[in-house]
Amino acid sequence: MNANILVIGATGTTGKELVRLLAKNGHKTRVTVRPTSDKRELQALGVELVQADLNDVGSLVKAMDGITKAYFATPLVPNMVELSSSIVCAAKKAGVKHLVKLSGGGAEIELDRLAKWHRAVEREMEQSGIAYTFLRANSFMQNFSNFNARTIRDHGAFYAPHGDGKSAHIDARDIAKVGYRVLTEEGHQNEAYYLSGPEALSGAEIANILSSATGKVVKYVNVPIEAARASMQGAGMPAEIVEGLLEHYQVVKSGHTARVSSAVEEITGQKATYFEAFAQAEREAFVG
Repeated sequence: MNANILVIGATGTTGKELVRLLAKNGHKTRVTVRPTSDKRELQALGVELVQADLNDVGSLVKAMDGITKAYFATPLVPNMVELSSSIVCAAKKAGVKHLVKLSGGGAEIELDRLAKWHRAVEREMEQSGIAYTFLRANSFMQNFSNFNARTIRDHGAFYAPHGDGKSAHIDARDIAKVGYRVLTEEGHQNEAYYLSGPEALSGAEIANILSSATGKVVKYVNVPIEAARASMQGAGMPAEIVEGLLEHYQVVKSGHTARVSSAVEEITGQKATYFEAFAQAEREAFVG
């Protein structure tokens, strides 16, 4: 297989959905994996797998051999900027023509620490000479099934320190649909798209939707910042990530994540997913 599209982060929340779309529609696709990656789903899709380390530019250059377009989503780690820089550097050396980055909503105005990290990478991409597209996504609906499902199952509650602040959460599958169009169509070079769901919801409103979907009472508990900090520290999160997330919660509380965009529908021709539909589809995660 002579793949010309590369996906970095193919086992992640958006990456795996993007790879499914590319494979389903017959696009020759290569994905990077680590020795510890669970490769079974990717192998079943028939995509080309290549080992690469984000800390090793040389391995990334090899992974990009013959690649014209690449999508990347880097993990939320303290050295996220450095890892992303390795990808940009490798893309320049390998002659990649178009880089697509999963970025964050608010990156353009550097709303908080995490947004500043994203914007630093965006700037490097803008200066690289490579055509770029930024997918500035609001927070994922899947964060609830990935990170809050246990407390929802066990205690009928999820906890966060953002008061009555609202967010226009987006289904990661909608981000993948946008990424698919950006990688397989022309006209998206040197663009930045803010991606959100179709409505902004508070924690209480999300709790009501989850209650309806699961048939049990689910509550949103607004916790003090210090309690949230202690919980994240207790879970072993790096200090920089803890403080970055706490800053982001304050951005949510102040209303900056409530902006709704029509970009998903404009780019894909399909309406963005409502949280009700997500909650119904993921119901089993919340009821056990």
